[in-house]
Amino acid sequence: MASNVPTIKVYWLNESRADRILFLLEELELPYTIEKFERQPDKLAPTELKQIHPLGKSPVIKDGDRV
Repeated sequence: MASNVPTIKVYWLNESRADRILFLLEELELPYTIEKFERQPDKLAPTELKQIHPLGKSPVIKDGDRV
């Protein structure tokens, strides 16, 4: 039985390629949540995103327990 409870979480960073993942999830009609991050004035990823991905890369996708 399919559930509408999102298990996919997208870690989104402005000025990244993360929008492509959102387009894909929308086309596939998969439920998801977004956690948004804004770049610092020096255009680097914030430290909060670096806790998820050591290089601060985006997009990062978490599906259940898998990142």
